[in-house]
Amino acid sequence: MCGRYVIEDFQELSETLRQVPFQIDYDPNPTWNAAPSQRLPVIVEDNGAWHLRPMQWGLIPRWTKPGEKPKVAPINARAETLAEKPMFRSLVKRHRCLVPANGFYEWRRTGGPKQPYYIFLKDQPVMLMAGLYDTAKDIAGEPFQTYTIITGGPNVLMQDIHDRMPMIIHPEDAELWMDHDVDALEPLEPLLQPVAGEEMDLYPISTAVNSVKNNNPDLIEPIAEQDFLPET
Repeated sequence: MCGRYVIEDFQELSETLRQVPFQIDYDPNPTWNAAPSQRLPVIVEDNGAWHLRPMQWGLIPRWTKPGEKPKVAPINARAETLAEKPMFRSLVKRHRCLVPANGFYEWRRTGGPKQPYYIFLKDQPVMLMAGLYDTAKDIAGEPFQTYTIITGGPNVLMQDIHDRMPMIIHPEDAELWMDHDVDALEPLEPLLQPVAGEEMDLYPISTAVNSVKNNNPDLIEPIAEQDFLPET
C-alpha cells in the first residue's frame, strides 16, 4: 500500500514535468509526513491545461450526500481490480491524476515493532504516482475533491518490505496517463506496472515518522539498521 509520503520541492516537480507546463492554483506547503485525510497537491487536466490543486487524500465518491460521512474513503486503489470496482471503474475514463512525491514510506515487519523505510527514485527527484480523483459536495453543497493512489505488486527492491507499492508513471508517459481522449483501461495497463527495482533506493529511518504530528526534514534522515530502537 501507500499510506505516507513526502512532497517538499515544487521546483523539482516543474523540472520533472518540464515537457508539460502546469499551473499552480494555490500556495502548496512542503510536507515530510503526508497522511490520509490531509489536503495535498495533485495534478489534474482541466480544459486542456494541467493544474496543481489541493485535494483530500481518501476518495469520497461523487454520489455521497453533502456532509454525509462515507462508509469508506480508500486511500489506495488496486491496479488489478480497477475495472471491477464501481467506485473506480468510471474514474479511469476521465478522472485520472498524478500525485507528486519526493519519496514514500513503508514499514517492514521485524518480529517486533515495524521498521520504517524511506523509498525514492535514484535519478528522478520527484516521482509521479498514478491516482484517481472524484468530486463530491461538502455540507454547504460546494464541490469537494478527493483522491486515491493506485498500487500494485512490489518490485524486487520492495518485495522484502511490503507486498504492495504505488504505481509510478514515468515522465515520458505522463501525457498518455492524463489524456482525456484515452477513456479505456487497456492502453493504460502498461503504465500500471511496478518501476524496476534498480531505478529505486531505500534506507531505514527513525520511528518518529510513525506519528503524523511529526513533520520535518529530519524524518528522511537515514539511520543504521543497528540504530533502530523499538518503541516503548
